This record gives sequence, structure tokens and C-alpha cells, in this order.
Amino acid sequence: MSTIHIPFESAEQLGATLPLEIPDSCKLLRFEPKENAALADPGTALLDAVEHPVGGKPLSQIIEGGKKVLIMIENQFRAAPTDVLLPPLVKKLRAAGCEVSIIIGSGKVGPLNEDEIRVKLGGEVYDMHLPVTCNDVSKPENYTFMGITTRGIPLWVHNWVAQADVKITLGTTQATLWGYGGSGMVIPGTAGDETIEMNHIMSLSPTCVPGNNEAAMQLDKYEALKLCGIDMGINVIVSNASEIVHINAGEPEESHRASVEEYDKVYRFRTAEKADIVICGSTAPTDHLFFHTSWAVVNVDPITKDNGTILFASPCPGYGAWEGFALMDLLKAYMPASPEHNEMALKDFYSHKNELWAGCIWYKVYEVMVRKSCEYITYDENLDFARNVGLAASGPADIQKTFDRLLEKYGPNATVAYVPYGRYTVLDT
Repeated sequence: MSTIHIPFESAEQLGATLPLEIPDSCKLLRFEPKENAALADPGTALLDAVEHPVGGKPLSQIIEGGKKVLIMIENQFRAAPTDVLLPPLVKKLRAAGCEVSIIIGSGKVGPLNEDEIRVKLGGEVYDMHLPVTCNDVSKPENYTFMGITTRGIPLWVHNWVAQADVKITLGTTQATLWGYGGSGMVIPGTAGDETIEMNHIMSLSPTCVPGNNEAAMQLDKYEALKLCGIDMGINVIVSNASEIVHINAGEPEESHRASVEEYDKVYRFRTAEKADIVICGSTAPTDHLFFHTSWAVVNVDPITKDNGTILFASPCPGYGAWEGFALMDLLKAYMPASPEHNEMALKDFYSHKNELWAGCIWYKVYEVMVRKSCEYITYDENLDFARNVGLAASGPADIQKTFDRLLEKYGPNATVAYVPYGRYTVLDT
């Protein structure tokens, strides 16, 4: 008998795991990355990165003479710790005589409140009283038209981005449902409503999957960075222990692609085998909502047999007034997952009955559920909501019972895959 310890973390319970016993008769495949050590001094590493860029000019040359500089950062659900990284960057810019402002790329999630802004910036930068704003698509007057991408997407970007002399993005490189994150500080971070919705229609493409950095949606994001004249991208990789393990900077697309290469060295696996049961867990970074942690289901889809089951454990403690499974009730109209209901969902997207800013997430999970079984282990307080949506959900105390039931279905010689960091892992077959 083998015992695995599935990550089941929340910010309040770091290191929490769920033990699960797997009989020796099963074939156990393990996809456990060896994560890099934390950078000893992330602030110094950032300052070194911006002066030794991957493509483009060093930051000191870009800001020569003192300019109006806009720093574009992610929303509260992304892992890069801006409270650690912003102070040395802002100090460098101010020492060069720059006028510094910050925009939080909240896309269509909505603007942060004052407490959330303080946490995101960190006390040191917040107390500098720099001009700070959030993307807010409910105010169309705040956007400037920048042109149309080669994929036919009209680009409206926040006025602060359009008007700044120098624009610097700071984002998290990580596998996403559409390729890799960290390059979306224009689309969707600081773009207008119409731009986000039109770009996100490309998320429905079968080519728009974790690990494919050449999908149309991703390439459109790169083009938007160029159309808006973004001068420098700072790319950060954060481990499952919430530690900064890599930073680079430079020309936005070139430096992001280099960061993706570093990410893939650790988190990308190639295998010829598929499993009857795939087990994955959830770690503390951006763990609040199933809406974000559920990406693990899509990441492990390639190694799950067509008649297989994905067993995903994620506590999802919720965020503020949002319940742990908030927004996932958008699936309810199309449950149980089936080819017929899948067509209904697609028609509702293309007729604009449903918005793609949310659908680009829940639909990717739903599409896997059309083809494969999915079962979820989460906090007991989430069970009523999840089950009401139509999801097969159980509490953490039932994980062994759930697995044993699945083993009865697939037999004692079932192939079982263990992917502890489901949301971070890219799997090729």
C-alpha cells in the first residue's frame, strides 16, 4: 500500500494535506515537479533583471531624463507578490526623477476596494500615496481606441495606459487554461469590455489549452502589448510554496517567452501513458475560489483516459462575500454535462447570452466534464452550493471512500496518476 499526501491548502492552513492510500496492485504514475529554491533577495533580483533585459533596452535607458511612468500590475487573484517587488522598482523610478503611477489590471473582475489595494501594493508603496487606479469596464469613457489586431479584435485600452510615456508590466508566469499567464496586462488586464469579450471568444478554440503559447488568444495578447507600446515586461515565477523562484525582464513578448521556457523546465512533463484515475491537489497561491483552482482539471485532461475520472481536492475557503464556488453556478443551466448541453452553452456564448470573461474559465472545465468524469473534494461548507450546481462533490473526510469507490469501477489494477500541483502542471502525451 502506498500513501500519497494530496495538497489541500488554504492561506490559513499552509501545508495541509489529505492522506490517501493506494493499493500496490495499482500502477501509480507520479508527476511531482522539483521546484527551484526561493530567490534570496527578490528585490535585488528584480533590479538586476531590469538592467540586464531579455531583449530591449535597460530600464535606466528607457526612463532617462525622468518620465511619466505607469506600472501595470495584476489583480488580487494572481501570485506575484507586488508588496515585495514594487518598493525597489518605485524607488528606482523616483530616484530617476520619474512621475510614477500604478494601474491594477483587474480586467472584468472589477475594481479593488481600498483595503484590497493596500494589501496588493503593500504598506510601503501604499503610504507613498502614488496615483492608483483599477480597470473598470463599467466606465467606457475611460478607454482609448488603439486600433484593430490582425485577428480582428478592436483594442480599447485604459486612458492611463494610452497616455503614459513609459509602461512597465509586472505579471506572473504560470500555466493557464489558454496558454500561459503573465502577458495579459493589456488584454484582459487594462482593456475595455468589448475588447475583452471579443478576444476571449478565441478561448473556445480547441487549440487554446494549457501549454500552447501559440494559440490565437495568446498571440493576440502579445500583439496588444505592441499596439499599446509597452516598454518592458517583468515576469515572475512563484512556486507552490508562494516563493519567488525566478524573475526576468525585457521586451514584453521576448521576455515572457523566455520566462515560459524557465517555467516549462520545472512544471512540464511528457508521458505516453494515460490513467484511469487522476488525482490532483491545490496549494495556497490564489486558492480562494474554485473559479481559479479548477484550472487543474483542464491541465490534467491530457493524461486522463476518455472513460477516466479526475479527482480534484481543493478547499476553496472563499474570498470576502464570495463563496468558495462562486460563479460556478453559471454551469447549472447546462448540467448534467453532455454533448447536447455543450452545444447550448456554445450558442449562448456566440449570441452573447453569457459573457466570455467568466465563460473562458468555467466552460473549459465544463468541456472536460462532457468527455470525462470529475469528482471534487472541498470544504464541507461548499458542498450544498456545488451539489446544487450539479457537481459531484464530497467533503475531505470522504476522500478515501471516494477513491475506493472509483477503484471498484476501474478494478484493482487501475492506472492512477498523481499530480499534486494540478494548476501548475503542463502535461503532454
